[in-house]
Amino acid sequence: MIFPWTLSQWQQLVQRVNEQRLPHAMLFGGIEGLGKLDIARQFAQSLLCQQPDDNFMPCSQCRSCAQFEANTHPDFHLIEPEEEGKGIKVDQIRGLTEQFGLAAHYASYRVAIISPAESMNLAAANSLLKSLEEPPENTLIILVSSHSASLPSTILSRCQRVNFDSPSADMAVNWLNKHHTGLFDGEIGGSERAVLAMANGAPLKAVKSVDSELIKQREQMFSLFLAVAEGAESPLGADKQWLKTGITTPIQWVYSWISDLIKLKVNLREALVNLDKSADLQKLAQQVELGSLYRFLDNILDILKKQRAPLNTQMIMDDLLLDWKTLTASVEHTHYR
Repeated sequence: MIFPWTLSQWQQLVQRVNEQRLPHAMLFGGIEGLGKLDIARQFAQSLLCQQPDDNFMPCSQCRSCAQFEANTHPDFHLIEPEEEGKGIKVDQIRGLTEQFGLAAHYASYRVAIISPAESMNLAAANSLLKSLEEPPENTLIILVSSHSASLPSTILSRCQRVNFDSPSADMAVNWLNKHHTGLFDGEIGGSERAVLAMANGAPLKAVKSVDSELIKQREQMFSLFLAVAEGAESPLGADKQWLKTGITTPIQWVYSWISDLIKLKVNLREALVNLDKSADLQKLAQQVELGSLYRFLDNILDILKKQRAPLNTQMIMDDLLLDWKTLTASVEHTHYR
């Protein structure tokens, strides 16, 4: 499925095919929930299809399409972690390399998708590097990643990147209302924009995030974020029971709030993600320095890059909130809300 916000990326891919300048390796990068894997699979099926249409969409009728849709196509390989929460193993990449060493079953491409690419361990990444350095003919490897900065530079330098960006809030809300009618009714009161903000503006992640408990946790985190800023709450003394569900999502929320503060500082209000928090963020933006926000954002990025390593979640969040308290300590405190 081609989503409205991925149309330009699809057109880029089709243009490369038409101009016969398709690389051997590509990296589909962007935040989680934009449909990168969906587009990668769609593109793979089109490459393998025996009679794609004028828009390079697969026919869904030929033998190749039938095999692809049944997950039995001999020239297509999807490499994912064998267990949820685990990494991609070196043996999986070695198996892919062996398959690439065999003759193709059809005359078209052989395609492999590795997703999420950042879940490869070092041995797996090194094994993949050999295929990237000496790619077989008519072979395409698509890496799909939401955290491409954590990939080895040797991998990144050998892939042509296709960037996926979040759609505008209006486009995302229109799509959600059209394709997921009624999803936001009931407990969360039709708050599409609040759920979108919680998903960093990614519509597909928003669909998965329709969870009243998760929304409650975001509200608790934002209240703490503001309370620490105004000196009404200690970063160390706050109750953080919601961290038991993991630290990645709360840190991504903080990242999006800091990003919105930066946008407000540079007069990019139309690009805000957390529209439901815009009033509080606007007040806070008037009291923090732009340079300090950029440095704090760098700290958050460092944490996100290390998120696959074992972390003491309580300590990480305490340190993050202590840094936030230091950043806001010199400002004139205003009571929010």
